[in-house]
Amino acid sequence: MRNQRLSFSPLEEGSRGSLSLVAVLLLLAAAIAAGIGIYAWQKHERRLRWEEVASAYARVGNPSERLALIERHRDMPQSALWLLQTASAQFQEGAYGEATKSFRLFIDYYPKHPLQPAALLGSAAGLEAEGKREEAARSYRAVIDEQSTDPYRLIAEINLARLDIEQKQYAPAKAHLDSIRRRRPVNRFEGEVQDLQDRLPP
Repeated sequence: MRNQRLSFSPLEEGSRGSLSLVAVLLLLAAAIAAGIGIYAWQKHERRLRWEEVASAYARVGNPSERLALIERHRDMPQSALWLLQTASAQFQEGAYGEATKSFRLFIDYYPKHPLQPAALLGSAAGLEAEGKREEAARSYRAVIDEQSTDPYRLIAEINLARLDIEQKQYAPAKAHLDSIRRRRPVNRFEGEVQDLQDRLPP
């Protein structure tokens, strides 16, 4: 009886390698399909969650309830805008202390947000309305120090110049007004800038 050969021929080994490659490709395709399915499901879930939260926000009229809702869902991009809107509404209603707190929350929660200069300005205006001029001046300076774009920087410089003039600190006020003139000789706040310059001593 002949000895049976147990080894595979090169052709058989090549076939086995091809089968292994096919198996790997099938597994990869399955993994990608599963990943796409999970991503689509997560996106759908996020959309449903967003719709649910937006609906809840629309139903709430009380600022404290709105702030609580924003706090719970502050990871959602829309919450940043809601917080800024809530702070602005509080300011317009004369609730300056509450508005300042809400603007500060925005600054703390969203430090890299492009609207942070607006929140800094809101915070400064709230502090000024409360009579906290030194703190307001620091917030105005923070907008300027961050090299914020106009109109944020422009408004901060105008308000800071006004505060300086009211405290008879004419040199820094003049520096702010000169900076505005150099950067933007004509602007929509030209009347305010001219009025402040007229209040400087000769």
